[in-house]
Amino acid sequence: MTDKTEVFVDVLMSATLRDGVVRLEFGGFAAPRGPDAAGERGDASPAPKHTLFIPVPGFVRSAGMMNEIVKRLEQDRARRPGGGGGSGGGEPPGGGP
Repeated sequence: MTDKTEVFVDVLMSATLRDGVVRLEFGGFAAPRGPDAAGERGDASPAPKHTLFIPVPGFVRSAGMMNEIVKRLEQDRARRPGGGGGSGGGEPPGGGP
């Protein structure tokens, strides 16, 4: 295998399935711009940044791993005083990168 490439994205914009391949379209937010002449700030919509193609069996396995993270985030939220709040933010299973 070749060198590992790490990519940061802000959001998963879409997911589609065709011919046994899942296409995941990731997006990123541009750096905030200052106000324009009318005093409006820049658009806060994400722009397409990366596309990942993954065969269905690999996607299903990946979805299982992501579901485990969601369960962990829900458990962490339930343990907090008041039962919620915050963004989660814990380490992924396995201790992170």
